[in-house]
Amino acid sequence: GEKLWKQSLSDFGFGQKSGVDLPGEAKGITIPLPWRDHLIANISFGQGITASPLQIANAYAAIANGGTLNQPYIVESVTDVESNEITTHVAGESKRAVSAETAAQMRLMLAGVTQDKGTGIAARVPGFIVGGKTGTAQKVKSVWRGYEAGAYIASFAGFIPANDPQLVIFVALDHPKKGYYGAQNAAPLFSRIASYAVRSEGVTPEILTEKTI
Repeated sequence: GEKLWKQSLSDFGFGQKSGVDLPGEAKGITIPLPWRDHLIANISFGQGITASPLQIANAYAAIANGGTLNQPYIVESVTDVESNEITTHVAGESKRAVSAETAAQMRLMLAGVTQDKGTGIAARVPGFIVGGKTGTAQKVKSVWRGYEAGAYIASFAGFIPANDPQLVIFVALDHPKKGYYGAQNAAPLFSRIASYAVRSEGVTPEILTEKTI
């Protein structure tokens, strides 16, 4: 029931600070229990909570890596210019968000999103299987309650290659001018970024096509 939903959000890092080495991190909002019946439906597709792009990307990373939620960081190491002493980032505590089996099932389902009849077909990258999900969120009013009319955030969160994820990428467009569905504009942008990234990182294509040769 609602207690399980609430715990699942917490397991994926929502409603709490990740501990990233950046100032001013927001923890986001998850609604305290008990939940009214309509909240169970709303929260299941993302309404009624707030999350940062980093939280969303980190949650997808947990799915991609086999179910472990890690503490994200920006700076890997710092070198003292006078002593040349190197201070390396010490990883924070990790925790299990879902089982490895569940993570594998979710990767398979998310790979289906970019197939021929999926909403994320525009996120495809030639030579690779992509896993991910489109997002279309209404923007909350800055004053009082409710949502702004005609104001949206379009997004696509995903990982590549879907069978052996090496990169997680989250794209969000705040109040796009042309079209507001993630499938229309965020997914194609994900494709362009991911296409560059896998080739820059030297990730071997899984599927040989004319575009990958």
